[in-house]
Amino acid sequence: MRSIGCGLLLVLLMVGLAGCWEKKEETTYDVYYLNQSTGEEVALAAEKRTLPQNMEPAEGLLTLLLTEPEGEGLARAIPKGVTLRKWSEHNGLLTVDFSGSYGMLSGIDLTLADYSVVLTLTQLEGVETVMITVDGEMLSYRDHQRLTGADAWLSLAPTG
Repeated sequence: MRSIGCGLLLVLLMVGLAGCWEKKEETTYDVYYLNQSTGEEVALAAEKRTLPQNMEPAEGLLTLLLTEPEGEGLARAIPKGVTLRKWSEHNGLLTVDFSGSYGMLSGIDLTLADYSVVLTLTQLEGVETVMITVDGEMLSYRDHQRLTGADAWLSLAPTG
């Protein structure tokens, strides 16, 4: 009887441990890149991407924004050479600090880079607004500093 009890205990232990080895379900997010497909009216397009392993979701999404997209007809909105210095989240505001070369962007290039970041990051639970700084400083020529996904959609919507 004792060997049956020990065997049953061993089986239960193995079943319990099997759950520990199950692969976690990977979460995919839309990462927004420049849409360079011919004939498309939309400036940014989403590509489904899986977060790099062992990264906080915000850092993982920022890392993906700084890498080349996998799909054809897409390109990075953030120029090569730009690096992530740091990020922080507090009360729904996610602040992202990029290296100095992000500050070289202006006009439509800045708008598209900003909105690729905002649309990507506002998918995260609790992130309502994004503020982008360069080397710890706000860009003085940007007309507003805090951006929302709604701002992006309204600005990028085709007119006509």
